[in-house]
Amino acid sequence: MNFMNARIVQIKQLTADVNSFLFCLEDSKYFTYQAGQFVILRANVNGECIERAYSIASPPLRDEAHTEYIELIIKHVPGGKLTSHLFSLKVGSIVELAGPFGKMILKEPIQEGDIFMATGTGIAPFMSMLRKVFRDHNPKEFYLFFGARTKEDIIYNEELYEWTTKHENFHLVICLSKSEGGWDGEVGYVQDKLASYVKDFKDKQAYLCGLPIMVEQSKTVLMKLGVKSDNIYKEEY
Repeated sequence: MNFMNARIVQIKQLTADVNSFLFCLEDSKYFTYQAGQFVILRANVNGECIERAYSIASPPLRDEAHTEYIELIIKHVPGGKLTSHLFSLKVGSIVELAGPFGKMILKEPIQEGDIFMATGTGIAPFMSMLRKVFRDHNPKEFYLFFGARTKEDIIYNEELYEWTTKHENFHLVICLSKSEGGWDGEVGYVQDKLASYVKDFKDKQAYLCGLPIMVEQSKTVLMKLGVKSDNIYKEEY
């Protein structure tokens, strides 16, 4: 793999344990990527070279040949060597980056009724995809099913709800693992909510990203509901 230096230009706290990192490629370098792909970060931590993969959350630029900035959504894993290192860094710090990689890319143009399903930081590739869809003013109706543990764990809460007010063709279903006070939305598992919102699964496409058990169970449910296996695209975290 060919690694490039990437400088942190912005850090935003999204939840108690999830940050958004905006990177700028150094030395006037750039690369092309498609919505849904990921990169690999590499850093030397206490003398050990550590690499981890992270999905790109920013949408590809219209001028894809000059992509210099990318956003990654990273969860701090207790005891995780690389995430602990990344969360200790400040704006201006340098890490190494290689990519892009991955085959779960947005099939364009999106089709009527496309389904996106994510849990946790599995929302990252869909932020890239949906930001691009909205930027391109695609009028097709589509759904995002997003699972989180608590209200405080909903990544990009404000942006997601803003989309619902601006785009009538966008249907957002957020599902918490357990019921809690002040929550009047769905509770349980996202894969169990599909049939309550999508009435016709014929010729539908579905994108899945998140915990392996959610991805596999969702694929099983989708196929039982009539989605063809070839029309299900997945990435496990």
